[in-house]
Amino acid sequence: MAVCLIALTGCATSRQKLTEEELLDMRRQTLEQIKTDQVLAATKFVKRMKAEQDAYEAAVAKGEHPPEPVFDVLVISGGGDWGAFGSGVLKGWGSVTGERARPQFDVVTGVSTGALIAPFAFLGTEKDYDTIRDLYRNPRPDWVELKDWFFFLPWRESFTTTTGLRRDVEKSLDAQAIARVAEASIDDRSLIIGTTNLDLGINRPFSLGRICERAAKSGDDSLVYDVLMASSAVPAAFPPQVIDNALYVDGGTTANILAGANLRSDKSLIGMWNNIYPGRKMSKIRIWVLINNQMSDVPKIVSPTWPSITSSALTTMSRFSNISSMRLLDFQVELLNKVDHIDAEYLYIAVPDDFRVPVQGTFKKETMQALSDLGTKLGADPASWKNNLTLE
Repeated sequence: MAVCLIALTGCATSRQKLTEEELLDMRRQTLEQIKTDQVLAATKFVKRMKAEQDAYEAAVAKGEHPPEPVFDVLVISGGGDWGAFGSGVLKGWGSVTGERARPQFDVVTGVSTGALIAPFAFLGTEKDYDTIRDLYRNPRPDWVELKDWFFFLPWRESFTTTTGLRRDVEKSLDAQAIARVAEASIDDRSLIIGTTNLDLGINRPFSLGRICERAAKSGDDSLVYDVLMASSAVPAAFPPQVIDNALYVDGGTTANILAGANLRSDKSLIGMWNNIYPGRKMSKIRIWVLINNQMSDVPKIVSPTWPSITSSALTTMSRFSNISSMRLLDFQVELLNKVDHIDAEYLYIAVPDDFRVPVQGTFKKETMQALSDLGTKLGADPASWKNNLTLE
């Protein structure tokens, strides 16, 4: 009986044992790498903005009258299967014309389910938007499956497997799509994915654009998918990912929205632009925040069982993380406008608070299609985007 139990349950992923001193050294190195990545990212932002301004000025010199350049940033939050809403918004948005038409984004960031959507928003063709919307409208039963009847044992790394989900992500974001992401990254557009390094207890953004550049050259695309699956790996529920000998889980554990902690620092677009081009006016900065959740929770009686408590706790954590990040972004954009005299704007869209799921449970096709339909409808209406943060 014991042999059978061991065979059924297996063991957790084998990990190399490190001393506290070695872990502290690893953290120092990783934090230094994050700082380096921030500088590299800001450098790309500056080069991209400068190129857009140069193209605009060249067109004006020829007697043309193009619209003034706008630096567009798309921020996609986590939200699990409610990512169906975001994929619908992005598709519906394609029918909008005028000032709030869906732009080609200079920067796209994504966390958790937002990480899975982000590459397709970054690529930005109608086919890409169709691909991600169709993926969320048609969840397969094997995307998330219980490992076996012994999923609850403490030495298991997760309750479920997500091999089916990874299979379909790899199929949708294939080698050709990765090569297209690489080309856009070379053109100084940026795709950034948020994850959480559990060993070091830090938020870890990855430049997926640069990773795709390396994958396109080497033919090894495994890290692309490892980062995406890590960002969406809900702790305990979904399997973690080991990247560079560190354990990574859902980026929403540390930040459900990846919008930059300090938009005015020396390592940001604003700080670096002012250092390189002092006195030169920056392009308008417009930040679009796509929230795959409601801003207010639906009151309910939570069953006193660990699955119900865990699910409700994670949803609450995610929602309050969104609210905290939005408040910070609201404050920073106000400073950019009033103190730095930079034309900056942020707009956000979220699932309306009066939405109710048609079917209880996660990854239910009826619910995901209802969210997709709702997102498509709201995305087609420019008035759905709000620029005033009113939270109860």
